[in-house]
Amino acid sequence: MKTLTNKYIELVLVGWVFLSLLPEFINAQSCGFQTTCIPPSNWANGSWQMFNGTQNHTGRQAMRGNLTSGRYIKWTYTTGSYVFPSPAIGDINDDGQIEVIAGSLDRKVYALRGTDGSLLWFYITGSAVVSSPAIGDINNDGNIEVVVGSDSGKVYALKGTDGSALWSYTTGGSVYSSPAIGDINNDGNIEVVVGSLDSSVYALRGTDGSLLWSYTTGYYVESSPAIGDINNDGQIEIVVGSGDGKVYALRGTNGSLLWSYATGGWVYSSPAIGDINNDGQIEVVVGSEDFKVYALRGTDGSFIWSYTTGSEVYSSPAIGDINNDGQIEVVVGSYDNSLYILRGTNGSLVWQVSVADGDKPDLTPLNIIADVDPTPGLEIVQNVAHSSCCGITVVSASGSILWSWNLWYSHRSVSVGDVDGDGCVEIVTVGKSSKISVIDAASNEGGCGVLGNDDELNIDESEVLKPDDYVEIFTTDGKRIYKGKYKNFKPERRGIYFVMFKGNKVKKVVR
Repeated sequence: MKTLTNKYIELVLVGWVFLSLLPEFINAQSCGFQTTCIPPSNWANGSWQMFNGTQNHTGRQAMRGNLTSGRYIKWTYTTGSYVFPSPAIGDINDDGQIEVIAGSLDRKVYALRGTDGSLLWFYITGSAVVSSPAIGDINNDGNIEVVVGSDSGKVYALKGTDGSALWSYTTGGSVYSSPAIGDINNDGNIEVVVGSLDSSVYALRGTDGSLLWSYTTGYYVESSPAIGDINNDGQIEIVVGSGDGKVYALRGTNGSLLWSYATGGWVYSSPAIGDINNDGQIEVVVGSEDFKVYALRGTDGSFIWSYTTGSEVYSSPAIGDINNDGQIEVVVGSYDNSLYILRGTNGSLVWQVSVADGDKPDLTPLNIIADVDPTPGLEIVQNVAHSSCCGITVVSASGSILWSWNLWYSHRSVSVGDVDGDGCVEIVTVGKSSKISVIDAASNEGGCGVLGNDDELNIDESEVLKPDDYVEIFTTDGKRIYKGKYKNFKPERRGIYFVMFKGNKVKKVVR
């Protein structure tokens, strides 16, 4: 069971007597023992497979860590130039070990072994790599590929085993947008969706990189697309921002426009999608250069609420219940040096904290929701700028700064995942020093776990699921496989599933 540790198995099966079901459950993965076949919809679980972790860009890491005491630099790898995009984390060559994949301004994409940072392979693109890689089995061959954009205007698909090119596609402009991968037209195959500075959004077939469709906005598309069913029609939509100030929702089948919403400024931010107000519907949350964070209805793009920060919002939001109150919060950073936590129900401020005391933070700070501290609730991991340089800041669910890590080089982006396969997450940080570094804990005791912990998922075993209850059903790696009435759920294989109902209540079931 290559990528599943004994700790993983024990935690998933706590309280269950169905141990004999485990092999069937694991084999239900679409590519052997891999856990990185297709990026999960709503939350990452150890891996970090694309920009903001999931297809919905929730920015939520479900696997725990304990980085409160005894932090140290596990390893550092130096590239030939600055490293701006956030890395991907996952097993890309089916060896049972985790790799870290990152692009650099030196034109290269690097695959590094998570245990020690040694080089697995690199690939030379045509220009600087500012796009974050996405990893998954995009051609249904049972192997993992790496998909990434380049300043050369190309999108590359590379084989995870050795970094050789599977295919490339040439757009009409630089590709700063980070690809999203998933089955967007329900044909059983995986597509790649990405934006370009030629003002267009592209959907490419994962098998060969051929064009499925494209949609042209009014200006540059630097925003990274999020994908998901935002209007409960059983079909996948693409949500992305544009330099023309608009947020676009496109049908995954053919790229036609479902709706658009005009903000008051450039939408550099990448949208996050999810039910943020417990109404059973999906909302779109996105930042804008007009200083605001917007929440829009997924059905038609109509306005729900907005919140005005003190400066431009280039940051991409993360969404999740950070304080265990049963409600979803929106986490977002602003160019005013502050981190904001907003209520998903109405956009009101929960709290605000200054996380930088000097120069402005980078234009694309990532705010990852993860449990990296044993204090109650979840934490926010953010890359920030300080007068004494720059670093990682971890903020508690109540808004206090738990700890900051100022390194000798400038941070530009961050990812959170289990890079060494120990069942605990580490922080991977990159920056202007050309370095890729991993922050680990000296002792991981007492803070680790995986998806399935009752506190993490607000599991309520006391409620009885009714046949006509409207539910969302997930596998234990966070992939949503069903949405609709519970009585109509007929899984392909018998196994353990998580059923989300009545907002955020979750029940473990065997079906």
